[in-house]
Amino acid sequence: MGSIILGTGSYAEKPFFFEKTYVNLYSLEELCYCLVENADLLDQEIVCEKLADWLDEQCGLPKLAHALYALVNQKCSPSAFVGTILEYAGIYPPKIVSQTEMLIKQNAGLSPYEKQKAKADYMLQNKRYVIALDRYEELLAKLPEEEQELRGRVLHNMGVIYAKLFLFERAQEYFDKAYVVSGNKESLKQFLIARRLQNKDNEYVDYIAEHPDFHGISLQVERMMDQAAGQFEMTEENRMLFTLKVCKEEGSDVGNVVPYYDEIEKLTCALKEAYRESVTR
Repeated sequence: MGSIILGTGSYAEKPFFFEKTYVNLYSLEELCYCLVENADLLDQEIVCEKLADWLDEQCGLPKLAHALYALVNQKCSPSAFVGTILEYAGIYPPKIVSQTEMLIKQNAGLSPYEKQKAKADYMLQNKRYVIALDRYEELLAKLPEEEQELRGRVLHNMGVIYAKLFLFERAQEYFDKAYVVSGNKESLKQFLIARRLQNKDNEYVDYIAEHPDFHGISLQVERMMDQAAGQFEMTEENRMLFTLKVCKEEGSDVGNVVPYYDEIEKLTCALKEAYRESVTR
């Protein structure tokens, strides 16, 4: 679990066995770490007197324990119960506490498979793409045959990750699989966008000609591409590109200080990040 510095309460003589992760906890700090790192696993079972008893008797935290007893009697939500513990401990910033509570709320009542997807989605949302891909792959290996709708959503999000990484050929593969499994038109649209970005113009046109059923959505894709191009022409980034081009053609560096390619790299990175934010999940 890593090194935990004790800051509130006592170090327990008898540990609290956290069944969700099969670990023994000896302090409030260890409990908080476990709650935050495993928020996707938490459900109504966490709202219990047993945990409040342990905090009272083993950790010397009667004030926190009494607050939790009241929440147990009120049959509060798991997110409220966990939030009370985290706020009392004060070892995580408010942002982390809020994110943890939100993740618990999102997972309330989900199946084990949906909970695993929610955790992978959380990694995707926080741009931890490699971890998200690993978790999606693990989930696909476990999903029973009847979970086709969930399988389609997982495949779609894997396509989203590859698109965000500019690996458009892989993105096409997963958006296509998602569409075949679920019939979701959004997956088909994203498939065509990835193919449009990957192929040369004539190759893409030939592909659409070979698949007349895709013609209607391909028109939507072209409108989106035209709109994006038109919007870009009006941006500061486009004006910067024009200025950089002029400077390069004149053989000078931007402001006689920053090399042309350094500025192009900065601009490209900013545009890539904006693109990643725009890809539909």
